[in-house]
Amino acid sequence: MAVFGEEFSTNITFMDSGTKKFIFELNKLSDAMKNGEGRQYVIFALDFLGEYAEKHLISEEKVMIKYRFHDIEGHAVQHDEFRMELSKITDEYAAKGADHSFPLLVQRFMGSWLSRHISRADKVLGDFLTSAAKKARP
Repeated sequence: MAVFGEEFSTNITFMDSGTKKFIFELNKLSDAMKNGEGRQYVIFALDFLGEYAEKHLISEEKVMIKYRFHDIEGHAVQHDEFRMELSKITDEYAAKGADHSFPLLVQRFMGSWLSRHISRADKVLGDFLTSAAKKARP
């Protein structure tokens, strides 16, 4: 079970709110898998991930542009990779449905994003935004 804490906190409200929701959904999928209901629940996880890609990642990208984040290209590439991988996973689900291993694939995808992107790249972005906010204060 993933838990929101300092490892994932950026101290940027909208980013941390998105991360908390992401962790909540990852934990819901994990619980469903433990209860033998992963195949039935995985569609809800995919719906959430689609919404996350459409809303949360776009919000981050707008903020990066607004504040001229120094690594906007690298960060945006990671977002695009997330979208591409999610598209592959969603296409696989549409073509085959959820076999026994499919919920695990989605769980690993989510866990990898949490550890690779949120705990690293988003922390850098959060530090940048915090610094930018301090500089903007009179």
